[in-house]
Amino acid sequence: MNSMRPTFAIVLFSVAAAIAGYLGVNIDFAERGGTFVDIVKENYRWSRAGEGGELSAAEVDSQGWPVVDARYVLDYRPVAEWNGDIDDPEVYRVDMSGTYKCSFTGSAEVRGVSGGSVAALQYDETTNTTTFDFVVAGPPGDNHGFFLIDFTETKRIPESSTGSGFTDFKMYRPGYDLSTDKTFTDEFIAALTGIRFSTIRFMNFSMTNGRDPDYPGVTRWENRKRKTDASQSRIDPIGKTDGGSWEYVIELCNLTGMDPWINVPVSADSEYVTGLAELFRDSLGGSLHLYVESSNEVWNTAPGFEQSLYNQAQADELGIGEHENHARRTAEIAGIFREVFGEDALNNRVRVVLCSHKPMLKWWVVPMLDYLTETVGPPEEYLYAIASQTYFGAGADAGESVADILAQCREAIDAQIDETGETDEAGRVQWVATAEEYGLPGGYCSYEGGPDHGGGSTDNIANRIRAERDEEMAAVWTYNFDEAFFQVGGNLAMQFTLSSAYTRYGCWGLTDDITDPERSVKYNAAKLLAEKYPAHTTKPEKMVRSAVSQAFYITVLQKRVRAHFSLNRSAPVTFSLSTVDGRLLAEKSRRFPEGTHEFDLSPDERSGLSPGSGLFIAGLRTGDGIVYRSFIYSR
Repeated sequence: MNSMRPTFAIVLFSVAAAIAGYLGVNIDFAERGGTFVDIVKENYRWSRAGEGGELSAAEVDSQGWPVVDARYVLDYRPVAEWNGDIDDPEVYRVDMSGTYKCSFTGSAEVRGVSGGSVAALQYDETTNTTTFDFVVAGPPGDNHGFFLIDFTETKRIPESSTGSGFTDFKMYRPGYDLSTDKTFTDEFIAALTGIRFSTIRFMNFSMTNGRDPDYPGVTRWENRKRKTDASQSRIDPIGKTDGGSWEYVIELCNLTGMDPWINVPVSADSEYVTGLAELFRDSLGGSLHLYVESSNEVWNTAPGFEQSLYNQAQADELGIGEHENHARRTAEIAGIFREVFGEDALNNRVRVVLCSHKPMLKWWVVPMLDYLTETVGPPEEYLYAIASQTYFGAGADAGESVADILAQCREAIDAQIDETGETDEAGRVQWVATAEEYGLPGGYCSYEGGPDHGGGSTDNIANRIRAERDEEMAAVWTYNFDEAFFQVGGNLAMQFTLSSAYTRYGCWGLTDDITDPERSVKYNAAKLLAEKYPAHTTKPEKMVRSAVSQAFYITVLQKRVRAHFSLNRSAPVTFSLSTVDGRLLAEKSRRFPEGTHEFDLSPDERSGLSPGSGLFIAGLRTGDGIVYRSFIYSR
């Protein structure tokens, strides 16, 4: 007997047709294999020459450059080779070999202490510039990527005393000359644009986590990271704990044509938020949208997320709950961006997203939306969307096989889809329904998602990493974002991250090498999914509440397809079958009362709905919205 097998048969909430899923990505600082042409921009690690020990505030200038003899440290070894134990069973190493073109302002004796050798050292007295090559041998072997470079007998200017340091050190990756005007590596841009991402989230790039002072301290616009600072990484000796400058965020988005998603520091004062909004208004490409979020995970009290402590302390002073303060702060930021961009900017060019922990839908999110309703007005006037994380993981128990891990990953995803009747009631379909209920034009988004096999434990680490590289992970990864997110009504989904090492601390990246991204099954899966869900190019429409209130799924009887659904009120219903390219195969309409129903459709065999013919789309339309499900027709 011929039958149609649905891609999944789970009770699913509906979503109006105005919301369509698309894929974005979080980028790291820095990508594994490189983000910047100048490696110094992504690494700030200076110690005292010949003796170690990080440089103090008294040993650097206002931009972070050494004012003493110093040693530059780079370490790209796999975790945790420095302790004689490597997590990755493949022992994969990014190839760091080649000739690095280097220069700095001032003079010095320069010596390669580890990982490479110095060649062609020259000083030009007329320009007070020193140039040299740092040569790294290949192919990668033990401790490859661990570089120590000593700068001694330093003089900032010829008249300076010996040991006065230097400035403007550059170290360009192999293949790039010091005369290049490129900021980002060709390999990074190729990997980023090789997938049709709509949006880049810069939370890690701007180093949002743990960057704020203790409350009531504030972060001021004039103290932000500048392109001219000694690095785009944290520069602790001068108190610059933020990451990449906002100017580089804008440059990357204008170059790639992708929308930026930025995280405003929880401690940023109103002048900072205004300056940030003005910078993006004046510099971001006119066709690009701007997603705006207040900090990152202010609910997260783990070490490294001290922004949660700031939010709690501020809430205590204001006499409100910490979740209410997060909502208040988000609305405050939205108001400033509206003032800068113009009255009609919110939910059009500027899209403010209220984020929270996935289990906290009815404990934090709904109370936050109600708080905004009571204090500033309807949330839909300030907020584009609500968002949570969409991670999955397994395999922490010793002895679990790769197959077991992948099966448990699917189970973990399934458990997140619908939590009707459970304690939290925070399944993805409940998030979709909540966004719909409050009329948010961007619906439900995912600010981060993908495999989570971190935590720091080495238990079963080899198989946890092997699972990431297994062919089945491509299907599991796709299932998490497609059937279990987009197809249940999710909107923008942000993969975390583009690249990373695969270690006990996580296997977050779509690839583990930005210079060879397609070695990863996850990268290739993301490429296919992004083609299926291209980015929005038009103004988002407001969500419409559908009469389909609880479920729509497909089963198949001999020679007919059956839709199962529920209505929250009497409504006309149209049941349709189409090809994936939009060709209508069959359609039938009738009115149903409130309640649970079944609706059969018997397509003509000449329609093209034949055994083994592939993927089809079932649609269920009421007067105010349509819900889709895909299914495969097979024997």
